[in-house]
Amino acid sequence: MSPLATAVPSSQKAVAETRDRRDLIRRSRLAFDIASRTLTAAIDHEAQTEHKGRPAPDAGDAPLGAGPLVLEKVVAESTMLLRSGAFLRQTDDEVACLIDELAQRLIPHARGESVLVALCRDPARALDKAAAHIHLTDLGYHDEPFDRLLAEILEDENVGGERLPNHDLERRWLKNIWLGVSQGPMVDADLLGRTCIARPLDALGSATSDLYAFTHVVLYASDMGRKPIALPRPASEIVADAEAALAAAVDADNFDLAAELLWTWPMLGLPWSPAAIFSFGLLADVQDIHGFLPGPGYSARVCADLNENQRDDYVLRTSYHATFVMGFLCLAALQSGLRPPVAAPSKGSSARAIDSIMPLLKADSRNSGWHSRFVQLDAGCRESLAEFVLTIALRRARAAHDLELVRDGLRVALQCGLTDGPVVHQSLDLLRRATLLSEMLSGDDGDSS
Repeated sequence: MSPLATAVPSSQKAVAETRDRRDLIRRSRLAFDIASRTLTAAIDHEAQTEHKGRPAPDAGDAPLGAGPLVLEKVVAESTMLLRSGAFLRQTDDEVACLIDELAQRLIPHARGESVLVALCRDPARALDKAAAHIHLTDLGYHDEPFDRLLAEILEDENVGGERLPNHDLERRWLKNIWLGVSQGPMVDADLLGRTCIARPLDALGSATSDLYAFTHVVLYASDMGRKPIALPRPASEIVADAEAALAAAVDADNFDLAAELLWTWPMLGLPWSPAAIFSFGLLADVQDIHGFLPGPGYSARVCADLNENQRDDYVLRTSYHATFVMGFLCLAALQSGLRPPVAAPSKGSSARAIDSIMPLLKADSRNSGWHSRFVQLDAGCRESLAEFVLTIALRRARAAHDLELVRDGLRVALQCGLTDGPVVHQSLDLLRRATLLSEMLSGDDGDSS
């Protein structure tokens, strides 16, 4: 048996092996380690920029296009990471020490003078500015004077301009953590019903920002998987959207987004689908190769050309967040008891849908990292991912404005019985719109002749 796997009862043959608890904890500890190193680097960056007379990190100082480390952002995200792993303090002394050590380092930056000034100066964003304090308080690190100031500021919550529903959701989540809400849902159904999770995603052409909004709603509404929620749509529809989004992220080698999308399953208490199992395995392999999960801005070629000191800074700037969210994902899987299976279930079929779908990717198309892992799977596992690969093919066709390829994809979907997914329905709608447009333009030409 693989050291990353553990056997389950024979009654669960569809999921013969799940990832070992120790493997998920190891990946979580890596996130804690990256958090500590990133905090040190962010403090150094802020000190350097203040020395140069600038009030905030300058993206122009970032090596070779890597973004700056913003201390406020690093602190807030690190406290979220600690809170997501708090349940392990009772069972893992090493994790408990890591949490306490990092929390003590974060406290001065979460509650410093600049934060207090920002609260008073910008009351409309008080909860955002106090997020790190709120997470630390929930972990047991209290500061009553800070709480009194925050309570005074929050007496008038109507200050401020227009807010997107997912931003309202985040503020409601933060406030309920601060208030110590322990019973009932973390957010109300009306608010959740105004977010993107309540309506279908654009499975065929969604922007990256749309997909990140989806992941954030899942995190806030479920309180990182701590609370069950009443979904505004059937779970099957939300899973279908998450799988389509996952296909987009994986095909773009955006492992940061893929990790966030994958927490949909454990945070909502859903069984892992073949696409989610495959994608988790891909991310785990990439993380093991690099020693961290590369972010969207990371380039192995650029990193290799740097000296050792520059290389560490480059990795943190480009990839700390991706490694964080891989930690969130693993911790959510541990807390929910839904550890991902090692491999997707094999789907036996005499008619191989995947054999009809693969040519849609086109031989001259770029092949993302997922492709090399996919072709190593046995035929049955590849077959279980047929709809996932079809989504990639149709998204590529739409992005290339290749309506003939979209039509070919729909024909294959019909032949293989893969017509239920949102990407197929939306591809059909795209062709209908294109046909209508063509008729309108032809009609215009006829009138003018």
